[in-house]
Amino acid sequence: MLFAIRYHARAGRTEAEARRLREIIMAWTPPAGVDVQNHYHYVSGGGVVVAEAEDARSLYEMVAPFKPLVEFEVEPSVNVIEALAVSLDIEEWADSVRELDGERTNKQ
Repeated sequence: MLFAIRYHARAGRTEAEARRLREIIMAWTPPAGVDVQNHYHYVSGGGVVVAEAEDARSLYEMVAPFKPLVEFEVEPSVNVIEALAVSLDIEEWADSVRELDGERTNKQ
């Protein structure tokens, strides 16, 4: 499953903590079961990692070394084309339910 992992520094981080974070990042490798596809750092600070993971344990292992210094938001993600296809299917289904409700109302 694909995940977008947004992150930013915890409030009040010291310069020593920032240095420690850089050391951890440079030594870090993704755990088994996690495929980091992209990692972008925001100019304003923080960033986003796009990763594919087999399960939540792999994601937990991925972010755990950074948690004392970084806050995370982890969101399951879907390719926009796939999301549009699902949305269209849902709209079609919802329209069919509306039509059924209209037929029931007309029969009464």
